[in-house]
This record gives sequence, structure tokens and C-alpha cells, in this order.
Amino acid sequence: MYKTGRYIYVVYMAQQAIEKVVKALIEAEGKIIPFEHNLRRLLNITGSIRDFPDDWWTKIDFLSQYYLNARYKEDITILQNKITSEVAKEFLNFAKEVTEWCTLRIKSIEL
Repeated sequence: MYKTGRYIYVVYMAQQAIEKVVKALIEAEGKIIPFEHNLRRLLNITGSIRDFPDDWWTKIDFLSQYYLNARYKEDITILQNKITSEVAKEFLNFAKEVTEWCTLRIKSIEL
């Protein structure tokens, strides 16, 4: 998607990837996974929240809001103008960082 210039979908999939890996962390901690898409709320359920880097919260909140806006066709045109290749790349890399962070915590629980 990134290579074809579909930047709004790159950011949308970044949100989806983070949501799924955070839910996996919740499951690994033995907690019930809620029907929730807000990343901040999901992260607050985890016992690992105290280790979550402070400088990531702004991006987490952006992605949670983005998820809601990307679901509505009338908002997609507005989003297309805001999501540049640089923004898409930033959130793609951020999703990788959060995935690695959660995966390390899941592995430490499973040991």
C-alpha cells in the first residue's frame, strides 16, 4: 500500500496492527479482551502500561481518532490531503515499534 501511494490505508493498517497486538498482550496477561478500538483504553488495561514510552501517547491518540474518521466515506477525502508519504512512513515505523514492544512483553509472560 505504501509503494502504491495509498497512504491513508497505511495509517489505517498501522492502527489495526497496534490494536491486534495490544489485544494479544491483554490475552497473554489473562485478561478479557474488550470490544474496543480505542488504543489508549486498550493499553490502559494491560499491566505493562507503566513501561509504555511517554512520547508514544500522542501517536496512539492520533491513531485512535484516525480509526474513527477513516471509517466514514465523507472523511476520507479530508484524510487523503493530510496523510503524506512521510506521515504514512512515520506511522508504519511506529506500528513496528509498538508491535516489538508488545511482543517482548508477551514473550516474557509466556516464559
